[in-house]
Amino acid sequence: MAESIIMVGAGNVASWLAVSLHRAGHRIKMVYSRTSGRASDLASRVNARWTCTFDDIGPDEGIWIFALTDQATAEIAGKTGYKKAMILHTAGSLSLNTFSGHADNYGVIYPLQTFSGNELPGSPEVPLCIESNSPEGLVRLRSLAETISSQVYELDSERRSMLHTGAVFACNFSNHMYSIASELIRESGVPFEIYHSLIRETADKAIRLGPLKSQTGPASRNDRIIIKKHLDLLSFSPQLMSIYGELTESIRQMAGLPVKGNDTFKSGNMGNFKEDLGKVKAFAFDVDGVFSDGSLLLSPDGELIRSMNIKDGFAMQLAVRKGYPVAIITGGNSESVRKRFVTLGVHDVYMKSSRKLDDFYDFCKKYSLDPSEILYMGDDIPDYPVMQKAGFPTCPLDAVPEIKQVARYVSDRRGGHGCVRDVIEQVLRVHGFWMEADTFIL
Repeated sequence: MAESIIMVGAGNVASWLAVSLHRAGHRIKMVYSRTSGRASDLASRVNARWTCTFDDIGPDEGIWIFALTDQATAEIAGKTGYKKAMILHTAGSLSLNTFSGHADNYGVIYPLQTFSGNELPGSPEVPLCIESNSPEGLVRLRSLAETISSQVYELDSERRSMLHTGAVFACNFSNHMYSIASELIRESGVPFEIYHSLIRETADKAIRLGPLKSQTGPASRNDRIIIKKHLDLLSFSPQLMSIYGELTESIRQMAGLPVKGNDTFKSGNMGNFKEDLGKVKAFAFDVDGVFSDGSLLLSPDGELIRSMNIKDGFAMQLAVRKGYPVAIITGGNSESVRKRFVTLGVHDVYMKSSRKLDDFYDFCKKYSLDPSEILYMGDDIPDYPVMQKAGFPTCPLDAVPEIKQVARYVSDRRGGHGCVRDVIEQVLRVHGFWMEADTFIL
């Protein structure tokens, strides 16, 4: 049976519904919108009258479809009472009871689709979710919905709201991921079109196989080295590192992969974990590959000479001045290295450390520190046991893969090129110590 329709709204959803219902043989009597241009444009497409004044709509009869924002729907629905008309809203997140007390017959017709401008999808392919306050109303609503869609689902408000939330993930968030991907390659001069085939294949596989079975990528196969590499590449943006880390963890958990100890990528950049950084009470560092670039020169008298970054030295000196215990734990045995750190105010210099974890625990005991309160930076295999126990294991950009795997933070700077300054500065900034007056005193 053909219905007489009042369309309250003239946006994308209203346009799709009005045009689809008009093509299905229903009569669109009136189009209401606060914007005259939109109202007149849609009305002309469905051979209807239009108005910008709600009181001009006319008799209380037929079916009124409110295709507005949630707030506007609630406001306008309460302006008058509806006795003869059946009133519907189109929102996924709005309860059926929005119309309770304002109408005798009411319901919901929610199209699960994304609508953009004049690019309206084909009607039969758009799922419609319906709900009514009465069995009779549900029969009438289903009859209407089936004239424009081959997929009609009866869902109550709670299930529809969850469906709407899922749609944000499936549509809005996915599209935002495309935007991020486009921005990442824009500086390289690569057009977004390079992703078109990948996007189509991904969507097609999710439909054919289901999203869980079609999931691929480094997170699903637990490729920690690739994940760390990606996080390193994203180090210019703490926000993107956080997004990448959170999504990686979600994929791994959904795949049932075990998460143990530091086996997490949520942290991304240290700056995303200011609350945790506030718990850092001490620092401990390896030397070669951290303070130096790992290269050694041999002097005429047989002394190994290292090159160190002066900015690292300044940050360490400031940390000592602010009261942080600092330890150097190195397998080397150079007197010049000891003198360098003693000059900076470091008194806990563990030289010729064959078992770094033992010296790490000695440092903890001396200052009554829990390992979870210490930030440690290492770059190679001998640092691995300490990295596993320290609360904040960190490493330079050029650390070996095994160390990057257990690092909670990978600096965007290489060993000998400011990686120590990087981690100390972030901690001091969190504590409000970085730009205090005595920062400028050497």
